[in-house]
Amino acid sequence: MACYLIAGASGYVGARLAERLLAAGERVRGLVRNPDAPVVEQLAARGMTVWIGDLTHPTSLVGIADGVDFVYNLTSRLVIENGSLQRTYVDGNQHLIAACSRSRTVQRYIFTSNVAPYGHCGATLVSEDTPVAPQHPLGEVMVAAEQTLLHAAREHHFPAIILRCASLYGPGRDPVQAVAAGLATIYGDGRNFVAHIHIEDLLAVLLALPAHGQPGAIYNIGDDQPLRALALYSEIRQRLGMVPPRTVAPAAALAAGIDPTIVGMLSASVRLDNRRMKHDLPITLRYPSLMAWLDERLPLVEACV
Repeated sequence: MACYLIAGASGYVGARLAERLLAAGERVRGLVRNPDAPVVEQLAARGMTVWIGDLTHPTSLVGIADGVDFVYNLTSRLVIENGSLQRTYVDGNQHLIAACSRSRTVQRYIFTSNVAPYGHCGATLVSEDTPVAPQHPLGEVMVAAEQTLLHAAREHHFPAIILRCASLYGPGRDPVQAVAAGLATIYGDGRNFVAHIHIEDLLAVLLALPAHGQPGAIYNIGDDQPLRALALYSEIRQRLGMVPPRTVAPAAALAAGIDPTIVGMLSASVRLDNRRMKHDLPITLRYPSLMAWLDERLPLVEACV
């Protein structure tokens, strides 16, 4: 029975991962900032050891990785939280790496990055070897965070693995609900490719990595069919009986005060290549395309002839 540390155990991904590991009989230590959150109390009742701390405060991490075999850094911050990105992703990784290095038991350290480091790549198929070209603050910070991990892997043989995760969806993050509520905005002409990954498939990846992930590797985590934003939202709106979507020029969005990272992320085109993930990990995607999920979530109704 291995011991797993999940930084961000109360989050959307972390809580679900903790549930899976606990159900499999594994030992789970969850790093959280608020132990009174309902999800933390529920996980503690199921057997998770709660560690109260914050990646941005290294003194709260002393001893956190002692006896731990596998570490997942799944922490995240909202783009609009001023000044928190550097502290969370760069400083936070440095602090957690130091704690793991002191423990001398950690076999894998898995960090969930995103596709922001790639910038805007048009229709080119983007592999892990594609040079990074960040075009907004989040992308720049994520590159710096990844470099922290890659330096530790190269110089100190630290067993870091980086996941560049596509746009995540599933229960609680439902694109259909977002469109129906008028919360889905297309910045630009909508011809940008957007990669997606369902939460069930991301969990399958995370569970496979301790045994099969290669230390020092970067993995693109996305499905088999990146979709153009306009095509996706047009399809959803058509199935909902709504008029086609409107688009917003990025310049107009920026002039209206929308955060540059939000505009950049939603207008960038990243046609993600997932072949390394599928080669190294023994997984079969439950949803190889968001359209497969959409057919379940909102099936087409054939018209009567």
